[in-house]
Amino acid sequence: MNIKIKSFKDFALLVLKGLAVGIAMLIPGISGGTLSLMLGIYEDTIESVAGIRKHFKDSILFLIPLAIGALLGYLALVKLVSLGLTYIPIPTITLFVGFIIGGLPSICRNVKGAKFNVPNVLCFVIAFVLAAGLGVLSQNLGLSVKIEDVNVWSYILILVGGILAAFALVVPGISGSAVLLALGLYELVVIVSIPNVIKFNFANYLPITLVFALGALIGLLCITKLMKFLLKNHTIPTFFAIIGFIIGSIFSVYYNHEVISKGYYEVLTNNPWQYALMFGMLVIGIVIALLLDKLVNKSDKEKEEVTNEAR
Repeated sequence: MNIKIKSFKDFALLVLKGLAVGIAMLIPGISGGTLSLMLGIYEDTIESVAGIRKHFKDSILFLIPLAIGALLGYLALVKLVSLGLTYIPIPTITLFVGFIIGGLPSICRNVKGAKFNVPNVLCFVIAFVLAAGLGVLSQNLGLSVKIEDVNVWSYILILVGGILAAFALVVPGISGSAVLLALGLYELVVIVSIPNVIKFNFANYLPITLVFALGALIGLLCITKLMKFLLKNHTIPTFFAIIGFIIGSIFSVYYNHEVISKGYYEVLTNNPWQYALMFGMLVIGIVIALLLDKLVNKSDKEKEEVTNEAR
C-alpha cells in the first residue's frame, strides 16, 4: 500500500476524499471507481479490500476514514437528489449524464495510442451491449420494486443489485447508482431504505438494506481481486470494456422501467421549460466533470514534478 495513515492530517484528507466518493456513489452517472482513480486512492482501495488478510491493520486504518467520508457525502446529498427526481426527474438524470460524458476523456486517456484490434473492439462492444441491455431488460421484465411490493423475488433482485453495485463501485467508469437505476432499485435502496435505517427506522427497511449490503460485500470481495488481476495483466482491453460500459450506461439511465413507470417523461412533456433546464443540466454536468479532471491532473503533475526533483 502506498498511502499510510501516520497523522490526523492524513486521516482528515482521506475522509475528504471519501466524502467525494460517497457523493459519487449516490449520483447515477458518476463512478465511485473513476473518482477514486482521479483522487489517487484507487489502487490502495483495491489493495486494502483484496489484501485485507495480508495487511489487516493498514487496510482497516485506510478503509475507516474512507468509509466515514463516504457516509457523510451520501447523507449530504440524498435529500437533494430525492427532490430532484420528484420535481425535475429528466433534467436531474441529464445532469448525471453530463457527469458521464465529462468523465469520458479521463478514462479514454488510458487507451491513448492503443490499437483498435479485434480483442479491444470486442471488449468494448460486449460491455456496451451489457450496459445498454440493463435498461432494456429492466423495462421488459418490469424491474421496479416498491416498498409495499417487496417479496422473495425482490430480495433476490436486491441481492443481485448489491453485487452489481459493488462491481460498479470498483470498476472505473461504471456508476453503481446508474446500475441500480437501470434495475429499478435506485429509489427503493438509495433514496428510501438506507436513509431510514440510518435514522433507526428499521421497520420494512432493515431487511432490504441488509440484503443489499450482503450483496455489496460479496461483489466487493470478488471484483477487487478480479480487477487487480485484469488491470495488471490486461490493462488496455479492460479499459476498452470500461469505456463501453460508460457509453452503454447513458442509454440505460434514460431508458429503464423505473424511469418509464414513474412517468418521468410525462413530467417533462407537461413542463416544456424543463427542456431548457435539461440542456443547462447537461452543460453543468460536463463542465463540473471536466474541471474536476483538470484539477486532479494538475495535482498529479505537481506531485510528479516534486518526485522528479527529489530524485
